[in-house]
Parts: sequence; structure tokens; C-alpha cells
Amino acid sequence: MYLAILYYALGSTCVFIQHNLQFINPWWKDKLIYLIFILSIPTSLFYLKAWTYFIETTKSAWAAKFIFFGMSYFIFPVLTYTFLNESPFTLKTLICTILSILILLIQYKM
Repeated sequence: MYLAILYYALGSTCVFIQHNLQFINPWWKDKLIYLIFILSIPTSLFYLKAWTYFIETTKSAWAAKFIFFGMSYFIFPVLTYTFLNESPFTLKTLICTILSILILLIQYKM
């Protein structure tokens, strides 16, 4: 399960960079096609490995899907806060994070 989490975190980080580097560093604004070529293969490989490990661990594609969703509320807020200075500490985000934790616990423990 630790490898799945690591690969998922790496894949999510690649996606975040691919989507947001244009807002982090304006130099990338007109070079988005390069980001697509640079990050698409590593992102796909990380997500594929994570998906494989999650399914092998949980024996369920549904569980893997919900774990991917639930984990996104851990990776994205940290990256958004760090690179875009957007606070994850709003009521809406906190409620969604709590719900994501419940989804993870239900999928992994039941």
C-alpha cells in the first residue's frame, strides 16, 4: 500500500505541475505543449503503478477509484497552498477533506 500511495502522490504532483505551472511561473504560459510532452508519460506511469498496487491490495477497482478520489484531497491542498498561496482552510474544503477521509477509511477498512 505504501508504494501505491507514493506513486499516487508522484502522479498527482505531476498533474498539478502540468495544470498550474503557467500560474506559478508566467514563463510557461505559452509553452503548455512542452509541459504536456514532458509530464504525460511520467504521470501515466505513476498513476498506472498506483492503480495496480491499489487493486492488488484491495481486490477492487471501485475501492481503487475511491482511494484515488480521497487521496486527492491530501495532495492538492498542500500543493495549492505551497505554490498558489490558496488556503485549504475554508469550511467547504475542510468538510470535503473530512468526507474524503471517511471514503478512504470505508474503502480500505471494510
